[in-house]
Amino acid sequence: MNASFQRYLMLGLGGIWCVIILMRLFTAEAPQEVPLTFVSGKPATSNQVGIGAPDPWQVKRVSLHAHDIPDGPKKNIFAPLGGSTEVGSTTVSAKRVKQKPPAPVVAAIVPVIPPGPTPEELAEQAARQQEELTHKQVREQMGQYRYLGYLNQHGVHKAFVGKGTDIYIIRIGDKLDGKFLVASIDPTSVKLKEPTTNLETSLDLTKEGNPGTS
Repeated sequence: MNASFQRYLMLGLGGIWCVIILMRLFTAEAPQEVPLTFVSGKPATSNQVGIGAPDPWQVKRVSLHAHDIPDGPKKNIFAPLGGSTEVGSTTVSAKRVKQKPPAPVVAAIVPVIPPGPTPEELAEQAARQQEELTHKQVREQMGQYRYLGYLNQHGVHKAFVGKGTDIYIIRIGDKLDGKFLVASIDPTSVKLKEPTTNLETSLDLTKEGNPGTS
């Protein structure tokens, strides 16, 4: 498409557009005119009230005669709250009655006594106390012995144990005073055991005692 053809095409389209605008202008209908109701400088004719006819918009004065008011006491709208609203009456104001505060309620506090121990708990406690007392007595009795000397005679371990002025020669498996079992013997200590309570104690060799062999 060359430039001359484009120019002719644009001119043709512009001519068609101008024809459409001219046809629209000539074929459009003329606007309808409505006569004015009120014209400046001329009195209104249609809404003019005739002479002698009553004007519906005329403001009339209303007078109220005294005999039309019903008889009754007049009320004072400015009376305080709680007082009489009649005009001329004595103003009686309602007085606020002070109420006494309620007496405090004293609640009796009853101490809660915890329940006592049951018979089973008492029996268990007594048994525990007896056991502790027995252990204490056994330890005190074991503490009375002293390891005085050691003797190894033909491969047999023997120990010299004193209690007060008494001296015992013991071997492993013997019982001191028929109560304390000799559990072990070595040159430095002797171990005693109480079979009933399974309490054990170790007696160390004293300075005045010397281990020996034969």
